[in-house]
Amino acid sequence: MVDTVAQPLSKVIGRLEQANCKYNITVTKPSRELFQLEDKLYVIKQQLDADGIYNLIAAAKMGKEVF
Repeated sequence: MVDTVAQPLSKVIGRLEQANCKYNITVTKPSRELFQLEDKLYVIKQQLDADGIYNLIAAAKMGKEVF
């Protein structure tokens, strides 16, 4: 099992493809755009199905809050 949590999504995709693993990606974001999000996505959750398919949830880091 490849550990993917808290790593950049682009790096994780490369590692999974190199290992010939199948995967699904779901990108999540806040329902309200209160904070600015960065462009880079990170894996925040992974689950391995019985079929050996990685189900990944990715999200962008929130930018700094400025008042």
